Amino acid sequence: MMVVCPIFLYALTLLLIALYSRNMGRPTMISEIYYGTGRSLLLPCLLVSLALSFLPVMLDLGGQQWLAFLTCMGLAFVGAAPAYLREGEHSVHKGAAIMSALAGTLWCMTMEPCVVAVAAIMAIIATLTDRRCWLFWCEVCAMSSVAATVVLKTLGA
Repeated sequence: MMVVCPIFLYALTLLLIALYSRNMGRPTMISEIYYGTGRSLLLPCLLVSLALSFLPVMLDLGGQQWLAFLTCMGLAFVGAAPAYLREGEHSVHKGAAIMSALAGTLWCMTMEPCVVAVAAIMAIIATLTDRRCWLFWCEVCAMSSVAATVVLKTLGA
């Protein structure tokens, strides 16, 4: 039952991304939505909430817990420093995003390698068909692989 809140927040994040893409065009990366919505704090708050709700679930599921921690804290820092174009926040945002994506992918590989393989194939296909938004597709697939792994491991337990 503990998995309901993070998955609900994940669904809200995907809904926000989909609505933004429909109304404003597909962003080149998820963080672009912050500027595209007039610096609204909705996406940053969602990212921080998503990170903090996934952390206890990921830690309970096991695997390499330090990777779960880095995944969630990286995502929280991305949300806490959303203005990636500002000089002071750029390095924090970029470093946290890279750390979160890599740690999340590695955590998923320790838990459900098949999920990572499917996400990687999806990212490759999306990137080849939409080269301008390659980073966006990689981010969505990385986030989705973590959510899918959490759901699969929770249902299997």
